[in-house]
Amino acid sequence: MSFTELKISELKKVAGSFAINTDGLKTKKELIAALEEEGITYQMYSKFDNAEKQDLETPPIEKAAKEKKILKTTNQVLIKMERNNLSYETSGYRFTREHPFVAMSENEAQKIFDTDEGFRIATPREAQEYYA
Repeated sequence: MSFTELKISELKKVAGSFAINTDGLKTKKELIAALEEEGITYQMYSKFDNAEKQDLETPPIEKAAKEKKILKTTNQVLIKMERNNLSYETSGYRFTREHPFVAMSENEAQKIFDTDEGFRIATPREAQEYYA
C-alpha cells in the first residue's frame, strides 16, 4: 500500500500524527508532497499506526479524549520523552520507552514543559528515523 491509496481525510490524519501543518493543502498530491518533504514514508506511518493500535493499556475513552484535543487544535508539535522511565503519563498523554513521541497542541506541550522534566520538542524526521 502507499499514500496514494488513502483518502484526503486519511492523509490529513497521517500528517496530524506527525505534526505536519496541512492548512491550505487541498489535494492528495499536495498532502503527499508535504509528507514526503518531511521524510515521512508509508512504511514508517504503517509501523507508527500499528503501534498505536496495539496500545491496549490506554482506555478507549481516554484515547477519544486525546484525539478530540488534537482535532481541536491547528498548531501541533511533536514531543519526545527523554526520561529513563519505561512509561510516563502526564496531562492525559502516555509516553513509553518504545513510543517516546507524541503529537499534541502547543499549549499542551507547554504545560508539560512547565510541570515535568525530560521532554523536548522533536522533529518528524527524528520520529521517522526512530520508527524506521
